[in-house]
Amino acid sequence: MRSLILLILLTCAQLSRADGLEWLGDLEAAKDRAKQENKFILLCFTGSDWCPACKKLKSEVFDQPEFADFARPKFVLVEADLPRYKPIGHLQLQANKALEQSFHVASVPTVVVLTPDGQEIHRFGYVPGGPAGFISQLGPIAKAQIVRPPPPPSEPERRRKPVTFTPIRPAVPNHYGALALKAISGPKDRRMVLINNASLMTGESAKVKAEDRDLVVCCKEIREDSVLITCDGKEMELKLGKQ
Repeated sequence: MRSLILLILLTCAQLSRADGLEWLGDLEAAKDRAKQENKFILLCFTGSDWCPACKKLKSEVFDQPEFADFARPKFVLVEADLPRYKPIGHLQLQANKALEQSFHVASVPTVVVLTPDGQEIHRFGYVPGGPAGFISQLGPIAKAQIVRPPPPPSEPERRRKPVTFTPIRPAVPNHYGALALKAISGPKDRRMVLINNASLMTGESAKVKAEDRDLVVCCKEIREDSVLITCDGKEMELKLGKQ
């Protein structure tokens, strides 16, 4: 019978505690969650197994449903416990001590309220009066809206310098005048002449440009300083250097 009564009392005690509240042990994880959920951070430094005021704060405030209803929609909770006797993970204890030094905590309990980015905006200790007294310290903060800084303006796209195209000058056409013997070259048995734009050997024919026309020229005989040709069926002699 005594065991049954004890079980009922324990069950009632658990029901009277704040249900559904999660206390994190990692401040960086709390920042990430606070940013995602647009909440403040409530960081509590405590000595859970040796500090009388810390124990009172837990039983009178944190374990009460009134605090849970108030804190759940507004805060991400973080506990930095600094016990003297209760076993705690070595890495967790070292992290809590590092936070204690970082926030210059001189005594416990110390409650620090932070923005989602980790900037301190308020701190206080044990407050008598249960959830109402504690909440009175947080009321103005809880009513405030978290204003996120606007994203930095994106750098305007640099205007590209217009591409300038330098037009290619059209090739200047070669204009040839009347038929003229420009050069005589080669050995005596393989002599070649240059008439306007065409090179010919004895017996060869070619179209030669003259006065913007194409004339059919046939090379008949190459001499020392002249050439005998037929042009469009007419015989003529062209002298070197003369038109």
